[in-house]
Amino acid sequence: MRLTRQYFTVKDVVWDDSTKYEDGLLSINEQDLQNIVNSIAKSVGNIRFDIVKPGENKRIIHALDAIQPMWKVEGAGRCYSGFFSRPSTVGDGVTNILNGFAVIESAPLPWDSTSASSGLLYPRDAIIDMIGPASGMSPFSDTMNLVMSYDLIEGKSSQEYDNDIRLCALKVSEFLAKLTADKTPGYSEEFCIDDVNPSLPNVILVWQCQNQGVYANTYLYGHSIDNLVPTVLHPNEMLDGCIVSGNYVWPAFKVPTYLHVNHPILLELYRKHGSELNLKGVVFSRSHNPTNWHKERSANFCAKLAEYLKAEGLIMAWEGGGNAAVDGMLTIQAAERKGIKATAITFEFGGKDGTEGDLLVDHVPEADAIVSGGSIEKEITLPEVEEVIGGSFLRLNKESGGFFPPAGGRITFDTNTQIYCAGNQAGHSRLCGEAY
Repeated sequence: MRLTRQYFTVKDVVWDDSTKYEDGLLSINEQDLQNIVNSIAKSVGNIRFDIVKPGENKRIIHALDAIQPMWKVEGAGRCYSGFFSRPSTVGDGVTNILNGFAVIESAPLPWDSTSASSGLLYPRDAIIDMIGPASGMSPFSDTMNLVMSYDLIEGKSSQEYDNDIRLCALKVSEFLAKLTADKTPGYSEEFCIDDVNPSLPNVILVWQCQNQGVYANTYLYGHSIDNLVPTVLHPNEMLDGCIVSGNYVWPAFKVPTYLHVNHPILLELYRKHGSELNLKGVVFSRSHNPTNWHKERSANFCAKLAEYLKAEGLIMAWEGGGNAAVDGMLTIQAAERKGIKATAITFEFGGKDGTEGDLLVDHVPEADAIVSGGSIEKEITLPEVEEVIGGSFLRLNKESGGFFPPAGGRITFDTNTQIYCAGNQAGHSRLCGEAY
């Protein structure tokens, strides 16, 4: 596979009488967007659209997925294959990207007693601050954003909400990216792993993603990964949108679709391909396997595929928290026992000063090369902001009956787990742990 990604940088976004992209300016006619979503949405009523830019005194709440707008110019299939097309394999040809721009979903998903809203599996509020101490914790404080805020129709199922919200946002993203179809890109990159240097080590990425049901799911070519056996992906498939997020449970740990297609670890491996290492592929699997038996089975599959790819090094990365950490550690153990050197990125615990209790949820003796993604138990205070996008009140602490403070006010959190993407382990985070 040989994929060329053409980048069209969005320098500014404005409302206009017509929708177009010219010389870095994305102009949007809101009625065009309303016409698109009206033909799709059955469980959502009104959808509001807001433009949110870096440095503005604004806060986005109830954030769900964030999508990178892409348009397939040449090659098989469509970007985000399987949702509005047959599930054709992607990763070849030419794809246009609205660079530095994201479509963000926002909705107060229900906390009622459905399968997706019980126990730990309910959608928590997720916050993106465009200014202040939390702005650097989310990649979307640095992007131009189109926020879609959904009003939900009462009486619909969690599955209906989940499906309609996703399809509307994907369709809007595709519509906007298609504006670049006949334009000249600012720059482009070619991605191919065919050429290898036999003197360099072979390295793979093992990418484990959340799968626990509605609101805590991941989609591969349009289908949830419920019963997925670890499988090999060409890296270009990820860069072309074969994976779509449906995970809204833990804001800090989630990996939105935007980061699946701009996966920082994968892109860094590509930059080193042919000079420091040979990128041999991606082993994709589900995390949150239900029992230790299932976890060992998955880990052994991952290690087997790594061996089949002749990997000498393995980067283990996972989405989620405690349950997923066990999957990841067992995979490291299985790989190391086959002589494959493995490393991982993970957040830490440890209390306010980083020394309390166990720093990691789980560990194995073979996991001796861990990169710290920083502590998730640091107190953080968000300042008052001038404008809030997505609602008027935060939705916090369902376990204790709910706490609903004004969304625009100053608020202190015991941990940074409400900050969108602050602790995820895809490699974007600016948080780290240092010895001192």
